[in-house]
Amino acid sequence: MAEDPGRRWTLEDIVSVPRVISMALSSDGTELAYIERTADIAGNRTLLVLYRLDLASGVRTEIARANAADKLEAIAGKRAWNVLLDLGDGQQLYQIDSGASARLVLASEAKVTVGQAEGNLFTASLLAPHRVGVLAYDWSPDRNWLWYAALRPGPGDPRVQFDSEVTAQKYRRRAPVPAVVELRLRAASGEDTLIATRPVSDRLAFYFAATVRWGQDGLRYFVETTSGTKSDESEAFDLNFASLVSTSAGKMQGLPSVDYLRGPRGGQLASDGTGPSLDLIETGPDGTKHRYGRYGFYVGDPRSAASWRSGDGRRMVLGVRTTSHPRYGLAVVSKAGIRTILNEKSLSRCDFRADLSWGICVEESLSQPPRFVRVEPGSGKITKVLALSARHEAIAPLKITAHQWKNRAGHNATGFIVWPRNYEKGHRYPAILVTHGSDADERFADQDLQWDYPVQAWAERGYFVVLINDPSPRQNPDLMAGYAQWRSGTGPVSPAEVQDSAWIDVVHMLEDVVSQLVHDGLVDGSRVGIAGYSRGSQITNVAVTQSGLFRAASSGDGSFLEPSAWSQVMRSYTAIFGGPPAGPFLENYRRLSPSLRADHACAAVLQQMATPFAGAIDFHMSLRAARVPSQISLYPGETTATDETHLFHIPSNRLAAMRENLAWFDFWLRDVEQTDGSSGGRADHWIGMARDRSAPCPALPVISSDGLP
Repeated sequence: MAEDPGRRWTLEDIVSVPRVISMALSSDGTELAYIERTADIAGNRTLLVLYRLDLASGVRTEIARANAADKLEAIAGKRAWNVLLDLGDGQQLYQIDSGASARLVLASEAKVTVGQAEGNLFTASLLAPHRVGVLAYDWSPDRNWLWYAALRPGPGDPRVQFDSEVTAQKYRRRAPVPAVVELRLRAASGEDTLIATRPVSDRLAFYFAATVRWGQDGLRYFVETTSGTKSDESEAFDLNFASLVSTSAGKMQGLPSVDYLRGPRGGQLASDGTGPSLDLIETGPDGTKHRYGRYGFYVGDPRSAASWRSGDGRRMVLGVRTTSHPRYGLAVVSKAGIRTILNEKSLSRCDFRADLSWGICVEESLSQPPRFVRVEPGSGKITKVLALSARHEAIAPLKITAHQWKNRAGHNATGFIVWPRNYEKGHRYPAILVTHGSDADERFADQDLQWDYPVQAWAERGYFVVLINDPSPRQNPDLMAGYAQWRSGTGPVSPAEVQDSAWIDVVHMLEDVVSQLVHDGLVDGSRVGIAGYSRGSQITNVAVTQSGLFRAASSGDGSFLEPSAWSQVMRSYTAIFGGPPAGPFLENYRRLSPSLRADHACAAVLQQMATPFAGAIDFHMSLRAARVPSQISLYPGETTATDETHLFHIPSNRLAAMRENLAWFDFWLRDVEQTDGSSGGRADHWIGMARDRSAPCPALPVISSDGLP
């Protein structure tokens, strides 16, 4: 067979995949503005690039390169947009119109740094740490008023702190920057009024600028009634334009001011039920429910496209995620019913004309780089507009197949297999499973799923790579109950059942998938590894301490389930373990916590960290004490005052982490020692660990696809 045309994947290709994070059509539909996140490898930074695309000519114009960019919106009646940009003077409000550059509209003092950086505020995005002046904004429909949130340095607190104030700082290495959110209103005349000041822990203020609802004579805004991040109440305030005085409009449970999906009947749209198809239900203000039917998709996934309503409110287009062969598409909803716009790829980001006659979407898949397409909701027609990356279009696609698997408990999981580039039938290959909860879907080399695991490079190197989702709790009431109790902290389910639902059942799925691949003659069962970050790190750490199947593992930036985190996540740990790691609850920790089961591990474990979490260090030290090969690698931030972000944003760190992963799995699964520096000079150390390791794990019985040995 002739070789596929095109070149092969490199690590630089993985780092430089472009990601459209925001887009907006001009009000006349002639142009599209969009923000693309990309990597400047030479400059060693993540960039946000703002473009304008002329839809008739296909000409793309670069408007700005920013340290941060957010909240792009079209201005009604103009071929223009507003956007938040950091062009070097902190994040401020700009306008893009007929000119070739962004024009400053509103600036606020930018003395507070935001980002997932040690010593600064909790993350507002996954960008590099950046200074913020204007945090968020919202124009009134007539554009006579501008509501915005600004960040200001707050007063320090020199007093002695006690008890919970101290324990909340358990993972702190440097003092946090004190800051407050100012909620402000600016009139068309330029008069600027401070309306309220809120702590940065107020989620409604920090993330949503207090969620304004505009009226004729004033507005309503919403704040959390306490400064805690687990508040169960919010409070509404009415502000009159004439007096600029706020009056309380009452308290309510939860955060109801956050926008929900509003259906054609004016109620809230939500997916309900369990199984491969789910009920789409619209619940009215009076509690009445309208059922549209059961569909193989669900709404409300934050990774799916947004929602758009026609001017008369009778029709809407909303982003959906499918329950099988996971991908993103659209549903056209009206009182008459529902039509879907789905193909084998994902429509992952969109914007539509006000009359919903057509829109522009990003179309992508695991094998297709992102492209702009035109989508017509009436006919469902999809037409290519522009390929976003010629570099990635030139790569010969790898073979990738979608799958559904069933484990010994009868639970289903979805995912994909990335086949070795030069696969030969009859030859058994090493395999690496990559997991991150539910992010295995039709998106192109997406960092949300594969983090700094070089999936494509592994396939080029001769590995089977299995991208696998956890069994969805939506499929089964028992799974749903366990997950719900984990999140809420309360319920009738025992800690053991919660552990089984959210972790042990997932490990059984991984074992059964590998067993099937071994049975099919594709994979060498003695050369299997696993990798995952965040939620995936939980599964990776549990898998290597519950199963003897894996010979190598890479766990990214996680430490959840370790006893040291009890004081930080008491609500979750009460559901998982029953209480603190002592007394009657200690056995529950011994049943699941990786550091307490280190002597059960058969895999050589690499932990790659952005932050030196105490639990990750405990796990590493426990593995070493059990003579299990273990390495923990801490990747630095730009300076000694900051840490790398949870999703690495520094290109050199991403490249180094991927090289380390290539070398690690080659060493432990293929007995290959890298000579190109990929191991960071640690190969001799690995040889020593291999020589000193405890007795090899015994061979385990292969579990067949029907769950029997």
